[in-house]
Amino acid sequence: MSSTERAARSLKSLKDEEWRTLAGLERAATGFGTPDLGRLARMSRLPPDRVSFATDALERKGLAMRRGGGYVLTREGVEVMALKDYVKKDLIFALGAIIAKGKESDVYEALTEEGEAYALKLYKIGRVSFTNVRKKRARESAEFKSWMTANYDAARREYDALKKLEGLSHAFPRAVAYSRSTVLLEELSGVRLSQRPDLQDAEAALTSVFESMRTAFTMGGMVNADLSEYNLLTDGASVWLIDWPQAVGTSHPNSAELLMHDVRAVAAFFRRAYGIEVDEQKAFDYVSGKTTTLG
Repeated sequence: MSSTERAARSLKSLKDEEWRTLAGLERAATGFGTPDLGRLARMSRLPPDRVSFATDALERKGLAMRRGGGYVLTREGVEVMALKDYVKKDLIFALGAIIAKGKESDVYEALTEEGEAYALKLYKIGRVSFTNVRKKRARESAEFKSWMTANYDAARREYDALKKLEGLSHAFPRAVAYSRSTVLLEELSGVRLSQRPDLQDAEAALTSVFESMRTAFTMGGMVNADLSEYNLLTDGASVWLIDWPQAVGTSHPNSAELLMHDVRAVAAFFRRAYGIEVDEQKAFDYVSGKTTTLG
C-alpha cells in the first residue's frame, strides 16, 4: 500500500488533537526543525499530555515519527493534511486508483461527491524509505525540511504556471487547486508519448505541440523548460502538455535557451519515433513568435 493510500485510510480516524499536532509539526518543519514535546505542545496549542497521546497515535498510524529527542512528519502525514484540505473544500469525496507513477510524483484519480473525476498529483521528490530512516536515525532535520520545501514548492510552481496558461489552449490541463505537496488537476484520458502510441496524424500532432509551445510562450509568457515525450499526453488525436513545476517565465535570462532545449527534445523524439524531420531553427523561430508559420 502506498503512502497516499495509507493517508487516505487514516483520514476519517484522526481526532482533533491529532490534527492540531500534525499542524504543529508542519509549522515546526518549516521554521524550527525537530520539536520536542514541549515545543510541539506550544506550537499545537495543546497541553503536553495531550500532545504526548497524539504523537503516540500519529506514530502508530505512520503519520509522524520520532527523530532524536523530537518528532517529524512522514510523507503520509503531509498527504493526509492535503487530503483533509480538499475534503473540507468539497473538492474530493473519494480517492480512486493510481493513474501514473513517476520518479518524482504519483497521480491518483480523485472523485467528487457528484462523481466528477479529477487527477490528484502528489509530489514525492526525494523519495526516501522512512523505515530506513527510523532504523538509521541519521538524517538531520534540515534534510527533512529540504524535502518538504522541494515538494511544497513544486506543487505551488505547477499550480501557478497552469493558472497563467488557463484558458489559452485546451492543450494545458486546468489546475483546480493545490495543497502542500499536491496539485488537483483536470483529469485527462491518454497515454504519454514515451509509450510511442499510434497517432491519427503524427505530423499534425507535432504541429499541435509546437502551436501549444508558441501559445505558452507568446501569450502565457511561459516556457516548460523540461519538455519531452514523458510530459506529452495523447489520446491518439489531441496532445496535452503536462508537468509544469520547472517552468520559467519569458523574462528569465535563460528562457530562449530553455525554449530551444524543448524544441530540440520534441523534434528529436518525433524523428526517432515517427520518422518526421524538423528544421529546429525554423521551429524555434515559430514557437518564440519570430515567425508566423512553421514552414
